Amino acid sequence: MSGVNHDLYKAEERRMAMTEARRGLRIHEAVTVLVCLGLAVVNVFFASEFPWAIFPALGMSLGVWFHWYFGVQHGDEFIRRHQEDIEREVGRHAA
Repeated sequence: MSGVNHDLYKAEERRMAMTEARRGLRIHEAVTVLVCLGLAVVNVFFASEFPWAIFPALGMSLGVWFHWYFGVQHGDEFIRRHQEDIEREVGRHAA
């Protein structure tokens, strides 16, 4: 790890984690849309008397919202807190 100081390392770790969180959210969104569309098609063609597909769509959308809120919107805060916990543990064991 020559030429990399502690602050640069932490910043890059946060940047990489947030990039991965955004990628995970995009995948989650795509899967949610595809599954909801599939359920809507099944609902329309095989059980059109009641629009039941809205319920799983709402639940899956809530899951995407939680993923965005905790993984992307507040992800940097969680990562920073995690890094501080690791530093505290390392300091405890080093002393």
